[in-house]
Amino acid sequence: MTQPRKGRPGRPPAWVFAAAAAGVVLVAAGLIGLTQQRAAGITYLPDPDVPRISPAEAYQEQQAGQAVILDARPAEQYQESHARGALSAPEADLATWISQLPADKTLVFYCT
Repeated sequence: MTQPRKGRPGRPPAWVFAAAAAGVVLVAAGLIGLTQQRAAGITYLPDPDVPRISPAEAYQEQQAGQAVILDARPAEQYQESHARGALSAPEADLATWISQLPADKTLVFYCT
């Protein structure tokens, strides 16, 4: 036999309201954080000012000597797998390798 639900009849249990309130707080915190980051000049992709090319186009440009493909993931992930011909260029080590990039080629970064 089931026990009758406590609370007012026809009203959802208190946990439903608590979950909804928590969701609102999380969304509000996310929006506040995003607003602060944008005010600080931090942007997220897709950035409309960053040109996009397909993987096939990147590979064709690389094979023609016109582009360098750079894997911005941590070195461990690069070691596990990476795009054919890509160089490891971990974002965390940016200061180490940024000066070594060729100025006369298209730089194609990826991180997924």
